[in-house]
Amino acid sequence: MIQIEKLSKSFTTPRGTKKVLADLSLTVNDGDLFGIAGESGTGKSTLVSIIAGLQKPDDGKVFVNGTDVFSLSDDKICSFRNKTIGFVSQEQSFLENISVIENVMLPAFLFRKTRIKTDEIIARAKKLLSDFGIENLSEMSPTALSGGENRRVLIARALINDPEIVIADEPTDAVSKNQAKEIINIFKDISQSGKTVILVTHDQCSLEQCNNIFYLEA
Repeated sequence: MIQIEKLSKSFTTPRGTKKVLADLSLTVNDGDLFGIAGESGTGKSTLVSIIAGLQKPDDGKVFVNGTDVFSLSDDKICSFRNKTIGFVSQEQSFLENISVIENVMLPAFLFRKTRIKTDEIIARAKKLLSDFGIENLSEMSPTALSGGENRRVLIARALINDPEIVIADEPTDAVSKNQAKEIINIFKDISQSGKTVILVTHDQCSLEQCNNIFYLEA
């Protein structure tokens, strides 16, 4: 379960301080396919970055499975996120000098304290790529991927550590309608497997698949 209590976040801009989130509270239950929607600039990406421990709030608390995330040290936040949360970013955040499968495996080697053997990580990465129908891309450079392939690889990477929570920021952006449907079906399957999934999306068809939706307003 994710519990957010009275969260606030501001940014300094050339025009002054801009408050993006103000006194926000919400709960995401285990196994939810939870949609976050709202107009551009309402703080959707900021909110999920805070939930993932990638940004710190100005005020408020974030509890993930009972852990007060921002009471932890920076190193422990990184370790906690790597084990607990899989994050599918809006950007194509790959290392271009290594292959697709190496990019998928990368989070499994960061902060590794789980005694997982390298051959087990390789096997898991191959299975994830196979599950998403892109095993033929494993040795390719990420720069050669199409938009839909890119999203599948990002999802595989987010799942490599078998996280309890998967967060995706605009995962259907810049892909075709058919690809968007396929991507949302992947997230539905992930949710039905027992994981909690949070989707930031402006796509109405994607929102219709969510069992809970939170709208952010300017």
